[in-house]
Amino acid sequence: MKAQPWLLAASEELDVGRVLNLDPGEARHAAGPLRRRVGDSVILVDGSGRLAEAVLRGVGSRKVEAEVLSVRVEPPPVGEGVTLALGVLGSQAMDWAVQKAVEVGVRHLLPMISERTQAGRRTAADRSPHWNRIALQALKQCKRAWAMEVAEPLPLAEVIETCGEGGGGVVADREGVSVGSLAANVGRLLVVGPEGGFGSAEDRLLADLDWPRLRLGAHVLRAETAAVVGAALLVARDEGL
Repeated sequence: MKAQPWLLAASEELDVGRVLNLDPGEARHAAGPLRRRVGDSVILVDGSGRLAEAVLRGVGSRKVEAEVLSVRVEPPPVGEGVTLALGVLGSQAMDWAVQKAVEVGVRHLLPMISERTQAGRRTAADRSPHWNRIALQALKQCKRAWAMEVAEPLPLAEVIETCGEGGGGVVADREGVSVGSLAANVGRLLVVGPEGGFGSAEDRLLADLDWPRLRLGAHVLRAETAAVVGAALLVARDEGL
């Protein structure tokens, strides 16, 4: 028996007994790489905790119909979770970081504009819908019921103003401390600079906050790798793993 693959569906469509059309991208995925056929079972996910068992009633290269058999709602994650503020990177690196952040359990992603980011605020804002699509697609691979929120890009100063209250932030830094050395009340927000790091004024801004620096290993990491490694450490600590 084939394993039940996960596919995306709009939340308002997940009603028992309803036959719905998957969007064209999901239809191509189901009929192509997944090689699904009429009568095959799938799981539909909407990113809002709703999971539906469904059976395919029609499969074509451009149109796939699925009948919803049952729906269950996964409870929302407990607590605030980890927010990752990541300096906007080049297209492929940023896409990879978004995908992996979903997989390791990041709750919120803040694309961050800084002196050395590879895109300005307007360009990054234009890419936000693309990053949201990647985040939703990643749900299927890692079997995650609740989507990671991808916020609108913000400059570093606004990230600090928006999310920095309470002193819960940490900054990825090779000269920092281990995750086990962090106080229990920090780690809600992980700040990772772009390739090349922060500018001098930004470094002073972060230094004034007196946030701890988090060491991610003995070697120099690319920004996207640092983001995923750091986030994984903080999520694991947050979940008591």
